[in-house]
Amino acid sequence: MVQQQQQHRLLSDSASSTSSKKMLKEVVHPAHQQEPLPSEVISGAPSSLTKRTVRIYRPSNNPMQSGKNANLKWRIDFDELEKGHRWSNPLMGWQSTADAMTPVRLDFTTKEDAIHFAEKQGWSHFVQEPNFRVIKPKSYKNNFVYRPGKLPIIQTK
Repeated sequence: MVQQQQQHRLLSDSASSTSSKKMLKEVVHPAHQQEPLPSEVISGAPSSLTKRTVRIYRPSNNPMQSGKNANLKWRIDFDELEKGHRWSNPLMGWQSTADAMTPVRLDFTTKEDAIHFAEKQGWSHFVQEPNFRVIKPKSYKNNFVYRPGKLPIIQTK
């Protein structure tokens, strides 16, 4: 009798674990299920801020450093406003702006997340795909390989 109860518990535990696994597989993130609702409906921000054009791109790595971490994220930058809203500062000669969104940069882990966020905010966007440098394999010994018809001229002074 005790063995039958233990077997029944094991069977019910395994059935509940398989059903919970099935439930976990069916769950999809709610942000990706629905059509994005523009945030201007909720925030009440002026249309000059909500109707912006943004650029989604992968920033290039810093030429002063050898790290590649900057290539792993996607960034959103705001384009300048159509009216310009820039003037030259008379004291220093620097360019000044009244656009508060100019220095804002938003980082995302994937391109799809950045696109989804821009659509949810009501911003028109364009994606700039990254250009990767192709490194040709070179060898020092190829400088001295004989090539018929071509005489390399190497100047030493």
